[in-house]
Amino acid sequence: MGVGLTSGTERSGRHLPRRDDPIGSLTGGLCERLRLRPTRGGSIRGAGRRVDALTFAATVERAAAGLSRRGLCLGDVVGVLAPVSPDRFTATYTVMAVGGRALPLSTESDLDTQCAVLAETDARLLLVSADLATTALELAEHSRVRQVIAFGGALGTTPFDDLLQPSPDGNGYNPTRGLFDNGILGYDRTPEGILTTLYPHSDLMARFTDLRGRLELTADDVVAVDERGDEPTRAALVALALWTGACVVCGTGSPAPEGRQVTVRCAPEPVRVAHPRAEGMC
Repeated sequence: MGVGLTSGTERSGRHLPRRDDPIGSLTGGLCERLRLRPTRGGSIRGAGRRVDALTFAATVERAAAGLSRRGLCLGDVVGVLAPVSPDRFTATYTVMAVGGRALPLSTESDLDTQCAVLAETDARLLLVSADLATTALELAEHSRVRQVIAFGGALGTTPFDDLLQPSPDGNGYNPTRGLFDNGILGYDRTPEGILTTLYPHSDLMARFTDLRGRLELTADDVVAVDERGDEPTRAALVALALWTGACVVCGTGSPAPEGRQVTVRCAPEPVRVAHPRAEGMC
């Protein structure tokens, strides 16, 4: 079974970086921005959890440093198995932040397809939500995956919190590391086998810039994302919301914060469905 690797959709125009643009990856520089502008911070919610944007961004940076210490090399593929949730975005952004290629697996894909794409992309590491740890361990048995890292921890896996330990030599996180060959890998099963498509940072930034111009997000917006839509656009939309200070709600049926309403949906293309009624905390 072969893999056809193509680049992401070509997008015309040169997107010059702005002062508040991501650096190297979709969350590169976000943590510093939120520290300097604490009043702009939003949050990301899902599966009964709420994580403020600054904590989320700091976790991505610390986890990226942890993956680097564990030997993740630039361009390495790391599988992500989690529903659309804070865990899925934490894992995806962490991989890109350290210069790797994130391979988010659809929870709707059958086990054979998931095994095939992990094997064909030579993924050696899998980041998973705790509720899918059993599936992840089975995938590891039928692929080249050598380590499964689970949010919250699960028997037979490495706890994600292990990545957040301080560096023994004091080395920190460098957001420009992501300027190398990072991005998101999509995949399809075709009659010829598994076809993978790389959406590099340039493509993700083009989507980020396009969505910023079309949606005109503000800190009062509530952005809802679920399984609908394509992964690169969803990742760019959530990153844009975090940079803007908006609130993100993940997963089917996740409610908006009390007293607020969803104003932007990724369904399946990002679209504004309402305007904020009034300012409120997320």
